[in-house]
Amino acid sequence: MYLDPAGCQRCISLLDRGVVTLGRRPEADVCLPWDPGISRLHAELIHRAGEWLIADDGLSQNGTLVNGMPVEGRRRLRDGDLITLGRTTLTFCEPSTEADASGRQDADVTMALPEMRPVLTYSEQQQMILRQLCRPLREDGEGVQPAADAEIARVLAVDNEVVVRELDAVAYSFGYAEIAMEERRLRTALTALRSGLVDTTD
Repeated sequence: MYLDPAGCQRCISLLDRGVVTLGRRPEADVCLPWDPGISRLHAELIHRAGEWLIADDGLSQNGTLVNGMPVEGRRRLRDGDLITLGRTTLTFCEPSTEADASGRQDADVTMALPEMRPVLTYSEQQQMILRQLCRPLREDGEGVQPAADAEIARVLAVDNEVVVRELDAVAYSFGYAEIAMEERRLRTALTALRSGLVDTTD
């Protein structure tokens, strides 16, 4: 999923595909001709044994990033990963991610490098709410869910509707407005952590 130059959201289905090419060439499965930082054939998405990998085996001139980290060779992708080619960012979405025995989805939190920072500015209240949303992920870091809206409201002594409104605004800014509530909260928390919006050391 990505935004085109006009700001329209574009989704490319990976269903029943083995290899998906990304680049500026018209022949690429995901053609991104507007970004000069993207090579004609930049990278490939490869489906192997039920997993999706991104491969940049020297195909691109400027390299490929996943969650702000350079891809060297191949790297496995997880739901919500942010793929950066040139100045364009795509989100890898895998709605078929299986839940574990407790019913929770495996949230593999990959922390971003320090230079990956959010472009938008968020209010102090939004940042406080985001820190509480991400607290369970920061404490454990794997296989947990973000804090519930009601719990955030209790800790911060604000109305529950305020929490819902502020988190929805942040989720919208991330491009997650159309996603179901539970998954939207998880992706919002992961993106806030990966982008550096929420400091993992505080």
